[in-house]
Amino acid sequence: MVIAEHMDFLTDKAVAVSTIPFLLLMVPQIITNFQEPDKAGTLKWAGIASGGIGNLLLASFFMSANEKKQALIQAIGAFTNTVVVVQVFMCKDEYGNRSVPTVPFFIILIVMIIGLILPGLRAVTDRSKRLFEGWLKLTTVVGMSALCFSLATQCVDTFSVKEGALTIQSISAGVGLLVGVVLLVTGKGGGTVGGSLATALFMFLPVPQLIGNLVDPTEALDGFNVVFIYLNTLGNGLGMSRAIYTRNYVWMAGAVWGCYVGGVLLSITCVIGNRQLAKRKMSPAQEIMLLIFQGLFILYTLAVLYFDRQAKYWEAHSNASFEMDDDNIVVEMDGNAINEAHLMENGDILTVQAQPSEE
Repeated sequence: MVIAEHMDFLTDKAVAVSTIPFLLLMVPQIITNFQEPDKAGTLKWAGIASGGIGNLLLASFFMSANEKKQALIQAIGAFTNTVVVVQVFMCKDEYGNRSVPTVPFFIILIVMIIGLILPGLRAVTDRSKRLFEGWLKLTTVVGMSALCFSLATQCVDTFSVKEGALTIQSISAGVGLLVGVVLLVTGKGGGTVGGSLATALFMFLPVPQLIGNLVDPTEALDGFNVVFIYLNTLGNGLGMSRAIYTRNYVWMAGAVWGCYVGGVLLSITCVIGNRQLAKRKMSPAQEIMLLIFQGLFILYTLAVLYFDRQAKYWEAHSNASFEMDDDNIVVEMDGNAINEAHLMENGDILTVQAQPSEE
């Protein structure tokens, strides 16, 4: 099959194309926030900030793996998420309190600036290699602290904790920081752990919105732009094809979660929440279009899995040589002789089903 034979090329180009939806991912939300700044304060900033830090750490992880296209995409995601967090920070409630606490906001901002500059320098010059490697180790500390902070913030928001909310968040972040330092000192930290934590943070991005759609749809859907779901599903879906093909499980976990939790499940909760509103945010036609889109995406996923399987099979057998000796077939594959084989024609791919001979 032509697609199977060129899977490496096609998935690499898919990642390049995914730059477009990821570049535009937060643009509709940013525009909505400018048009209706008062509603920006209702957005779940903890999820957005967590997703941004997750993008940031994944940019470093992919840069260390020399996946520069994906590193660029993650850096774009980190930047646009930060812009939204800044917009939410600028909002104040009726008592004059900011929607994002000041101390966490500036810590997030500093981490974002440093985390964007260092991978960028590593991409353009080798002189920053040691500095980047140091930052890569620190991603374990940053990721663990940010993850604990995000989880605490979600608990505070879900249970409507007002008194001592910042204290709970600070203690949680401190515990995460301590655990991260321990991992680093014991030699268990580094790029892979940082990448895993980054994926966990990235996975956290849609969770507050998803919960809000079910618990309090009036507030959750008020300032939410549904175009985010389409772009998020497209971007992660294109990257998912490459993650599956390269068997990069950290990337795969984040992409699949982004597609199916941040896409399919989020779409379902938006429709459920929308139907609970007295004044609906989406028309019936928009609801149907959203669900059809996600149904087509599921079919796309099945196609990717099918062609990936064919591609791996083709690669495994493309270097095999065959010799006929009367009724016996001798197969030479990667230097190993196999005495018994059964050949069959499958399209334009010669497939081999073989059992190693016993000596």
